[in-house]
Amino acid sequence: ALAAGLLASAPGAFAADAAGGKTEAERRLEEVLAELEAQRLEINGLKSQLAVVQGGSGIEAQVMKYLAADEAKKTDASKDDFRVFWKEGLNFQTADKAFHLKVGGRIMYDMVFPDADDDVEAKAGDFDALSGFRRLRVEFEGTIFKNVFYKNVIDFSDTGYAYKDNLIGFSGLPAVGNFQVGYFKEPVGLEELTSSKYITFTERSIATNAFVPAHNHGFQFFNNYQDGDITWAVGDFWDGGTGAARVEHGFSGRVTWVPFKNKDDGTLFHVGGSAQLRSPDAESDRFRARPETPFTPRTLDTKVISVDNETILGLEGAWVMGPFSVQGEYYRASIDGHPDVAGSPDPEFSGFYLAGSYFLTGESRPYKNGTFGRVKPKTTFEGETLGGAFEVALRYAKVDLDDDGVQGGVASDWTVGLNWYLNTNTRVMLDFVLHEVRWDSDTEGDVKSVVLRFQVDF
Repeated sequence: ALAAGLLASAPGAFAADAAGGKTEAERRLEEVLAELEAQRLEINGLKSQLAVVQGGSGIEAQVMKYLAADEAKKTDASKDDFRVFWKEGLNFQTADKAFHLKVGGRIMYDMVFPDADDDVEAKAGDFDALSGFRRLRVEFEGTIFKNVFYKNVIDFSDTGYAYKDNLIGFSGLPAVGNFQVGYFKEPVGLEELTSSKYITFTERSIATNAFVPAHNHGFQFFNNYQDGDITWAVGDFWDGGTGAARVEHGFSGRVTWVPFKNKDDGTLFHVGGSAQLRSPDAESDRFRARPETPFTPRTLDTKVISVDNETILGLEGAWVMGPFSVQGEYYRASIDGHPDVAGSPDPEFSGFYLAGSYFLTGESRPYKNGTFGRVKPKTTFEGETLGGAFEVALRYAKVDLDDDGVQGGVASDWTVGLNWYLNTNTRVMLDFVLHEVRWDSDTEGDVKSVVLRFQVDF
């Protein structure tokens, strides 16, 4: 058809040539050739696109490689940035969780109204109505490069400025799990190792007060298994003990086990045991305890006794069933008098407590790694409604520091408590304490106290 058109226009074309310039046929031919070239280029482009589609894995790989590189750049840029958030305290944490800092604290303001018998005050000292900060602490803890952890706690309470937990540790160690060194609580006792932020009463029991050493310098190895249902800890401690003596080669250890647990309803059963083996450097020691109220004098006191070695064994148990819980501990101290001191006694002291609590609003005491934790109310106090959690509690404790000629006294405490958890970080506590003490057949008496605490912690 193209050739026929060219032939048909031939006469006119030759005529135009005679007149000079390009003929009509030549111009038509150039236009057609240009159209053909454009079509050829378009076809080649389509072929190239088809090849790309058919072999798309290559381009996809290039695209994915580019996206991965871009994401890596973003990750490198953000992994060292700290995320700030609130979780039971102010937290700073990198995206990869390698670095973490938690800033916390606790404020506990107490008002104590005691009424002591004259014989008790004559023996132990004056019991005056007092108020003040039982604890006023600033706390820092966290991790460095995931496997190094630290904790620093400073107390500014009315009893004086003091360091509390101050330690450095390493986690993920082969065979042993974790190691820490510094100044911290020895691994002894359920009540003692549960933070003062979470204990049920304003003060721990007289049994814990008499036989558990609390903070000392030292180091320990520890670990847990089965989601914290089994724990163990053992360490070597010095600069302290159950009394005022400096302790040389004092070893403490604790194991706990939860043989039964139901996460759905919060039911669990906890058992544990502890041991303290001590050899006082001063070849003496002293066992003392005060009533289960803050800011009061000690009523039990063995005074300084000659000691070669001492062994303190403890048993503990706890049962939680929804809003109800019960826990108790028993301690027995066996003292070997120093052989170089004539007439040195070999006394045995003992003490125990049993406590129960019930949440009227249905909450349950949380448990983790051998201790109890923070209660989380189902509702919170917002000013207009009386929200929050309400807990009632009862505890009985007894300590006997009379044996083999040592007359440290025998005492028992009844404590009734009412706690109002306004929210997860605020609590008001009201305790009534009856402390009964006897030093000998002719000297005895009691102290009745009311304790009110306002507490904020995070």
